[in-house]
Amino acid sequence: MSRPHTPLEQAHIRPIAPRQALSLMVETGHASWRQYPAYSEVAAEQVGADQEYWGLYAHNEIIAIANIRTKRLPLLGWGIAMIAQGPVILPAAHGKYDVKALYQVFASQLSQKLSASVRINQPVSLPAQAFDTEKASADAAIKHLKNSEYETFIIDLAPDLDALRAGLNGKWRTDLRRGERGNVNIIRSSAPDAFRKFQPLLQALAGQKGFTAPQDANFFAQVAQKIEEHKIGDERLVVHLAYNEDRLIGGHIGAFSGDMAVYLLGATNDEGRDMRASFLLQWAVIEYAKSMGMRYYDLGGVDEADNPSVYRFKKRMGGVYYVGPAMMEYRAAWPKGIIIAMAERLYQKVRG
Repeated sequence: MSRPHTPLEQAHIRPIAPRQALSLMVETGHASWRQYPAYSEVAAEQVGADQEYWGLYAHNEIIAIANIRTKRLPLLGWGIAMIAQGPVILPAAHGKYDVKALYQVFASQLSQKLSASVRINQPVSLPAQAFDTEKASADAAIKHLKNSEYETFIIDLAPDLDALRAGLNGKWRTDLRRGERGNVNIIRSSAPDAFRKFQPLLQALAGQKGFTAPQDANFFAQVAQKIEEHKIGDERLVVHLAYNEDRLIGGHIGAFSGDMAVYLLGATNDEGRDMRASFLLQWAVIEYAKSMGMRYYDLGGVDEADNPSVYRFKKRMGGVYYVGPAMMEYRAAWPKGIIIAMAERLYQKVRG
């Protein structure tokens, strides 16, 4: 029988320093890469948002932290505050506090402090551990945004490499073996310039497929530069580049922080596809994630209807299909919340 949850009536939030937040995230061992300082700084700069860390305190202990990126309306100063794959719930809170209540207290107090509607994009976790927050919709202040669920496949990296390889779909494994017989060399780097080398190939693929990636290889080169400047914590961004002789034929950008590796960007050209570079890159990433002690590998999002070939490629890697909860929104008090929502709709309409 589970013990009753400790009430959160006296809980309160206050800003905390990035170094303290980073130290606490490293301590938990499972914070999302989106909550780490270098990524948060560059992501905020890209959209002209403010970013800062806040902690939730209860009974004289810190129980959760989150990086908040706030985009504000001109003149009024109200806006939308985003928690990307957070808050990070600290070990002291596990099993002690109701998660839905914790989210609500955090969001409601942030909304008041920042004069903002607060959006929470929950952390990725195993399906069995995903927090069910749908019942929170009973509170009129909390809404779940439609079509905001995150679909992916997650590979459990606990088995040894032989077992992981045996768990690959037979066709996928055949393509991997075919690639290994070729003349492809995989280079691994965290240097900003290595990310920039990948940008032209990624850009060419985007042009062919008709998609845009605002957070492209150049964006992650900036994040890598920030990581070099910080030189603290375990924030790690890595690019794997596939070469045939001196020709770049494919690449993969991944985050390796906490206990989960995450596939962020990948691309191959025609030569790379012929040489099965994408299979070689994914296997190199699995080997690297294992060597770094990663527990899981998140394959970075899938959409079977819009991109069936990518869905099939990732499904055949032996992971577990995962659907995360929809994004939650705690709307700012009236009339701020209504005005913020109207301004966002107008902005989206103008952008087309």
